[in-house]
Amino acid sequence: MLIFYPRMIRTFEDLPGHISLLIHSWNGCNMRCFGCHNHEELIALKPVGFLTADAVLERLRGCGTLFDAVLLSGGEFLINEMAGMEQFLHELRSVFRGKIIVFTNGAYPQKLRRLLHARLIDGVHMDMKLPFHCLDPEADREVIEAIIGVAPSRRLCRDIVDCLDVVIRHNSPFSQVRTVRYPQLSEQYFEEIKCYVQQLNHKYNSSVPYFVNPYCQPEQVLSHY
Repeated sequence: MLIFYPRMIRTFEDLPGHISLLIHSWNGCNMRCFGCHNHEELIALKPVGFLTADAVLERLRGCGTLFDAVLLSGGEFLINEMAGMEQFLHELRSVFRGKIIVFTNGAYPQKLRRLLHARLIDGVHMDMKLPFHCLDPEADREVIEAIIGVAPSRRLCRDIVDCLDVVIRHNSPFSQVRTVRYPQLSEQYFEEIKCYVQQLNHKYNSSVPYFVNPYCQPEQVLSHY
């Protein structure tokens, strides 16, 4: 069942040129990334006072004109069951006329591909934590685990690279790829991701931007709605 954190966050920065409402699903995450404030503030808490999907839709039905984009995060939003996400997004389309963006760590390319194909979402903000296209889950296990907080597998690394391909091939003007400037990584890691994003953009004649975002301490949060 889809459940959501009751505090929604108004943001002017995540989707430039738009007033967005950031909504966190409360169904966990398959990673525990270094310095993730969502884990400390949302995932680790017991789901008391959560919102159901119907409650979120009712809120948006009453205030949808105040925003022109909804950003769905987590945890990892795509960890939810496919049927529940599809039903929620279909109903969200009926009550909200703005853009719908999903935040993802890239672990579920099949689900993402299906949502994009069905036009249930307008774009993707993908957190490309590391240059997985050139890392080996065995040889580079230490650095991967230090960043994503779980033991890597070949399948996970392949899925993340596949997801990046899906995002760039789709080429939505509302999509972006970004990496946190984790303090323990050298500049080479970010350059590797940047170059790979550029290669895929060239391959698909796309123009999905890549950003390196500053590392923020967990206590740094946005204003709340």
